[in-house]
Amino acid sequence: MISRPSRAATRVAVGLRYPRMCANMTVSTVIRAYNRAYVVGEALHSALGQSYTDQEVIVVDDGSTDNTVDIVEGFHDRRVRLLRHEKNQGVAAACNTGIAAATGEFVGFLDSDDLWKPDKLERQVEFLRRYPQVSAVFSDVELWDGARTFPSIMTLMRSFPRLLDPGRKSEEYVFTRRQMYLCLLQEVPIKPTALLVKRQALAAVGAFDVEARSGEDWEFFLRLSRRASFGYIDRALAIQRRTGDATHQKFRERDQLFLLDVFTKEKRGLRRDTEALQAITRGISDHCKNLGLLYLESGQRGKSIAAYWRGFKETCDLMMLARAAASLLPLKARQHIKNLLRRDRSDVV
Repeated sequence: MISRPSRAATRVAVGLRYPRMCANMTVSTVIRAYNRAYVVGEALHSALGQSYTDQEVIVVDDGSTDNTVDIVEGFHDRRVRLLRHEKNQGVAAACNTGIAAATGEFVGFLDSDDLWKPDKLERQVEFLRRYPQVSAVFSDVELWDGARTFPSIMTLMRSFPRLLDPGRKSEEYVFTRRQMYLCLLQEVPIKPTALLVKRQALAAVGAFDVEARSGEDWEFFLRLSRRASFGYIDRALAIQRRTGDATHQKFRERDQLFLLDVFTKEKRGLRRDTEALQAITRGISDHCKNLGLLYLESGQRGKSIAAYWRGFKETCDLMMLARAAASLLPLKARQHIKNLLRRDRSDVV
């Protein structure tokens, strides 16, 4: 149950030294918020209501123009710290600000429109203690999309479920860096809301790319998978809410263009790694299909054709040429094609 927040929180101006209000806390939880007054209180309640209480909660307000700050300041809990950007800098910059301020051994990320189930942190901290060779652990996620509820986003994935043993009694998995890297070349099963990572691993891999308005998490996970081993808990410990103002919804085109650039550059460095080349070819194909369909839906036939042509050049997939040709068809015929292509989209989650 979600109760009403109480008063006051600690606020710090970005650019000043961060006071250690909760020194030696095990977990630093980072919540990034931009004009999220209507939901940020619920996110905070789910963080502060964890069965694992040894944490600080760092809320980074990314230049909100609504009363997000007032909502956060309405929480009277010494674990809460509020950092503010005077101007909106984007989700990646807000994340970097939160990480720079973190003092915990582990860092968790809770999107301001999402929720954690009460035992999320407890399960993940125990996992990282039990498997010291693992640097990051994530879980399954329950998806709320308006009136629709999906109890598991992993059932909507294509590549990641192949790493799981359906007959396994334990909910816990440890993957090699190679396994996660190959998976991430095709799809991203990790939601930031479901992740807990060692702060040392974050420092080693570097910051989120501030040039990205969306897609920064996928690019970051690719870098992390080259250095760190991942663990997985096969239970939905977090809830992702699909909202109209979500970053990947507002910047759909930029999201796909950024990721397509990331993947094509990654492909150039793979050379003779046949297994990785096959995996990333599937990933690039999906990004081009998503981008082409996005343009088709908005009536930008020229850009749609260009996206499919780029996909053909990168993958040699003849179906890309068929999609490009379909973009030239009359509206009714294109609508029929769009309905068929929509079934093949990979951006469900």
